[in-house]
Amino acid sequence: MKPWVVWAVGVTLLVVAWGVTKVTPGAELTEASFVTPATIGERALGSELALTIDEVVIASTVSDSRGWTAEGQWLIVDLQMSAQTTEEVTSLSTAILTVDGKMYQASERPQSLFLESLGADIVTTGSVAFELPAGADSQAATLRFAPKAGDVRLDSVIELSFDLGDLSHERSRELRPTVGGGL
Repeated sequence: MKPWVVWAVGVTLLVVAWGVTKVTPGAELTEASFVTPATIGERALGSELALTIDEVVIASTVSDSRGWTAEGQWLIVDLQMSAQTTEEVTSLSTAILTVDGKMYQASERPQSLFLESLGADIVTTGSVAFELPAGADSQAATLRFAPKAGDVRLDSVIELSFDLGDLSHERSRELRPTVGGGL
């Protein structure tokens, strides 16, 4: 074989290899969550979690049925949810609010649905609360809910996108008591 043919084939193979690396999806796509979009008032179904977001509001003072109270800027989400298939390990383990690229986990201080065990097809109602930083009341936001804690790559996630400026603002709000069937 002539040397110029060997070089041409070699360069061609290098160009093809480079092209393959450019069109191969990265980890952000191959390990992405399976997102189920949610809308307020509509039931959203994930692989292990079914939920309905009833209302999303901002409140200056938040309390729960035990008497806990806190002031600040709070995002309150009223939910109805249940496990899809089993109640063995299903709970609301991921409740994340993303605002301006920053992630906030649901507060563990009030009595809420966060980390609550769920029954299969037995509706549990309640609320989750997120403490917002000052000045975050008019930005785009995303709520993400999943039964698995922490790493939700390749897992089902229920997601609601909205603008904080479109929400109603209340002076005081009591979290909906947690009612329903978990373990």
